[in-house]
Amino acid sequence: MPGHLARLLRLFLLANAIGAGVGVGIWLYAREIDLITNLRLQLATGLPRALVLPVLGLLGGAAAGGLIAFEPAARGSGIVHVLLWLRGRAVPLGWRVAVVKLLASGLAIGSGIPVGPEGPSIQIGASVARESADALHGGRHRRLAVAVGSGAGLAAVFHAPLGGIAYILEEMLGRSSLRTNAVAAFTTFMALVWTRLLNEPGHGPLLLRNLVPITEVPSRVNELRLVDLPLLLGLGVAAALLALPYQRGLLALKRRFERLVLPPWKLLPLLGLAMGALGVLLPPAFDDADHLSFAALAGMNGPLEALRVLLIQGLGTAVAVAADAPGGFLAPALVVGASLGTLVQQLAGITIHLAPATLLFAGGSAFLGALTRTPLTAILLTFELSKDYALLLPIGLCTLAAIAVADLFNNRTVVDAMLEEALARQVPQRQQET
Repeated sequence: MPGHLARLLRLFLLANAIGAGVGVGIWLYAREIDLITNLRLQLATGLPRALVLPVLGLLGGAAAGGLIAFEPAARGSGIVHVLLWLRGRAVPLGWRVAVVKLLASGLAIGSGIPVGPEGPSIQIGASVARESADALHGGRHRRLAVAVGSGAGLAAVFHAPLGGIAYILEEMLGRSSLRTNAVAAFTTFMALVWTRLLNEPGHGPLLLRNLVPITEVPSRVNELRLVDLPLLLGLGVAAALLALPYQRGLLALKRRFERLVLPPWKLLPLLGLAMGALGVLLPPAFDDADHLSFAALAGMNGPLEALRVLLIQGLGTAVAVAADAPGGFLAPALVVGASLGTLVQQLAGITIHLAPATLLFAGGSAFLGALTRTPLTAILLTFELSKDYALLLPIGLCTLAAIAVADLFNNRTVVDAMLEEALARQVPQRQQET
């Protein structure tokens, strides 16, 4: 009994250490993105957007590329890197990776390169967890710590604990035990406690501060009618049919960039310049890189504008992810899918005079689910972002339809494909501690 109690206590301390470390790291990461984004918005307001967006993209890409040249493990989304570590490959994971990833990704996202914060938050969380396990002499729990730390990072950046837990179990571990589930849940919730505590602007005692969500994406959609179901299922099919060529195109672009053999400090400035020029074609409401653009999509005027946004968002995110910009592809996938949902909504409003507001969030979840085949992660993450319980059913129906159709044509996900190519480039070897 004392031995079991000691092991339980070590797990409890490890979960708290990871939760606190991830919470602080993601808070710093969010502040960095917010600071650079606000500077970008202010300059774009006072100066011509056509000048500000490309120039800041160039400068931000150059700074991020220089950092990645210092630590190459910080390039890309970070998800495949963590999966390689979990599969026993000798890849670096620790404080240096976490710090460089935080700085490089914040510069890239804040300067307008269309990648998301969730991939870096996963890699930062995994790095913090690995260091925490070593500091607490939890070597036997190192793999579990890295897996739950990655999910805690995802949960903290989106303030979505259920989505983070689902990601740990669906993507990072594949299968799990009751103990793993409990540790994953506790660590994720502790990361949310610390993140929300640090974001609370109150000046009173810490123990009396409110731990409230801060993601400002109110959905204001709470209607689901029987007549909406064909549109939701049709949107799921459309999301799957869009995800398939998107995935093929992204992987083809990634191989082309690899053949260029351009170092990050050369490639990322060019990418930032191109993404800034592309961003000029979007309405100014999309300049805020610190949010998911759901509010901007809800204000679209007509299907032509929605189609233009979908094409630009889809092309921009695919190029940025393929070029291994230091950011994730889960958030960009949500935005592309939400753009598709907005287009379907606009077309339905014109043709059949029926435009369910649920299509925006349902499209985001469906496209993400079709790319990753992680239904719980896609559904719960989007549901928690919407803050509307009424959206759970339409999001779920649309996402499951998209996954079913996508799986008919291709059973490999975008993560599977990236991981297979990364494994093929490595010589099999036992994992080394780095």
